[in-house]
Amino acid sequence: MEEIRQDNRIDLLNGSIAKGLFWLALPIMGSQFVEMAYNMFDTMWVGQIGNQAVTAVGTAWSYMWISQGVAMIPQIGGQVMAGQAIGEGDMSKARRYARESIQLMLALMIAFGLICIVFRHQLIAFFHLHDMLTAASAERYLMLVALGYPVMGFNFVMQGLLTATGDSKTSFKYNAVGLVLNIILDPLLIFGIGPFPEWGVNGAGIATVFSETIVAIIFAKFIMRDDYLFADFDLLARSDREEIWYVAKLGTPPALFSIAFAFITMITSRFVVIYGDAAIAVQKIGGQIESVSWMSSDGFAYAMNSLTAQNYGAGKFDRVRDGFRTGTWMMTVYGIAVTALLIVGAAPIFSIFINEPEVIAGGADYLRIAGISQLFICYEIVTTGAFNGLGKTKLPAVVSLITTGSRIPLFFVFVPLVGGINGIWWAMTITSIIKGTILFAAYKRELKRLN
Repeated sequence: MEEIRQDNRIDLLNGSIAKGLFWLALPIMGSQFVEMAYNMFDTMWVGQIGNQAVTAVGTAWSYMWISQGVAMIPQIGGQVMAGQAIGEGDMSKARRYARESIQLMLALMIAFGLICIVFRHQLIAFFHLHDMLTAASAERYLMLVALGYPVMGFNFVMQGLLTATGDSKTSFKYNAVGLVLNIILDPLLIFGIGPFPEWGVNGAGIATVFSETIVAIIFAKFIMRDDYLFADFDLLARSDREEIWYVAKLGTPPALFSIAFAFITMITSRFVVIYGDAAIAVQKIGGQIESVSWMSSDGFAYAMNSLTAQNYGAGKFDRVRDGFRTGTWMMTVYGIAVTALLIVGAAPIFSIFINEPEVIAGGADYLRIAGISQLFICYEIVTTGAFNGLGKTKLPAVVSLITTGSRIPLFFVFVPLVGGINGIWWAMTITSIIKGTILFAAYKRELKRLN
């Protein structure tokens, strides 16, 4: 068997592309599922309280989504620049980009966390929730998780930087530790089991922040003993303004799209809430279930980013082309499987998370409609990762922003056409299909220009 491992790092410049992509992507997919599982387990336990509690957590998590978008600026920029520097063989430059990415992350996440804490009432009021107790619960939950934004951002950026080196296994192991802690703490703090007080929705937030903090501590210890990307690491060392600018320049387009996507989802919630708080629960739970598809694709996107960045930096353009071809076939198989699962098992899957018949029926409709677009979502995300690895982050962000933003006017077309809330789901699905098709064609054209 061909050897492609170097400790936990995979050699992305030589050997089998399929093996390299698979073994790099698999732990990242695991890490993505871990991140999804934090919210999913919170929702599953909180769902036992009622759909109002689910709505409170889901509403506050909209801003968690935005915080991840903010963290993408140093995460994507750092991963691309460090990866290309590694491909060039310049480890000194790669180490500087790693340090500067973390410095930039801390500044951005502390600032955004303070905004969410100070203006939590206004931020939750945006959704016009019908029940005031639900709104108050969402405010408290938002304040709690906002305290953890810096450590969550640190974990997010570390995953990108380690992936740039070809090491995705370490991040997965550390994130898995956090998930296990969260799974244990959720029921204890939500329902007040044993000596723990019953904190309800607040308990879910405390469990998440505590678990993420433990993961951040483990990552910090990794930095202290690493002799590769973080050798002689000094967080307080002076940054190079030009290099910080490169990181921010590359990371800002995908980050702005992620933030804009969160806002578009929030506006979508304004349309959905017309049909009642139960409809919001359908949207939030359905989105989390659907995220199985796009989070797995994210795993391949991170792997594609690193493979493309290292080989682009090394001038191995044939491996850049072959890597995209291989990754696309792997995602095609996965996308078709997820489509079948969501369409065939819609109602049973949704009933895992909540036991209210009205919500389950609406959720089954959501999953069947969303299932149609899963293959194209896979294409969109993996193609975006490939574009990012080339350092061309603007085009996929612009295409995605335009097509996703078109959902809002399309709501006015499909809601009366279909008759009811399912028109919103159809608008979302159709734009996802268009988006994936355009980006796939655009990258194929980019590959023809690559010399």
